Amino acid sequence: MKIECTIDGKALSLSVNSNKPLSLILMEDVGNRTITSHCKGNACGNCIVLLNDEAALSCVIPAFRLRDANIKTFESYQKTRQYRDIERAYQATGNTPCPNCYASKTLIIESILQELTSSTRLKTLGNNLPMKDTQETEDTLDKKAIIQELSLNTCQCMDMSEMLQIVEIALTYRRRKRVRRN
Repeated sequence: MKIECTIDGKALSLSVNSNKPLSLILMEDVGNRTITSHCKGNACGNCIVLLNDEAALSCVIPAFRLRDANIKTFESYQKTRQYRDIERAYQATGNTPCPNCYASKTLIIESILQELTSSTRLKTLGNNLPMKDTQETEDTLDKKAIIQELSLNTCQCMDMSEMLQIVEIALTYRRRKRVRRN
């Protein structure tokens, strides 16, 4: 099967089996060195990529779902300005994921930050809730969604409260950048 997609900013045309998992495509066909897939499809979370800007387990995504997709691996993500927000948050808290899950947890946090800074999502939440309860409910919904998203990686090197703190601090950095640009 021929698949057209963008991986790390490069438009590619790949000839692969339609059921071949993205993790193997990245390792074998693209030569990516940062993807690790120790679990062989059991969803440990160490093979996270950004698929159309959302965190996704690359070991369970078949090739046929990649048509016209934009895939970003940690290898290219760490060269972006957005990466610096998360790096600074790790430094500010004094907590950093272990080397086994560092890349995937960082990409999960980026996915969360993109969702939280998206004005579309905030407007949708606000329009569906009573006016006086909007802020309180948004925080609760966000926290639950953040915990669920962070659970994509099963490594126990950090507890959830540490991860939430990192997300909050990185979000503060990200929002400051957006205010300066406007």
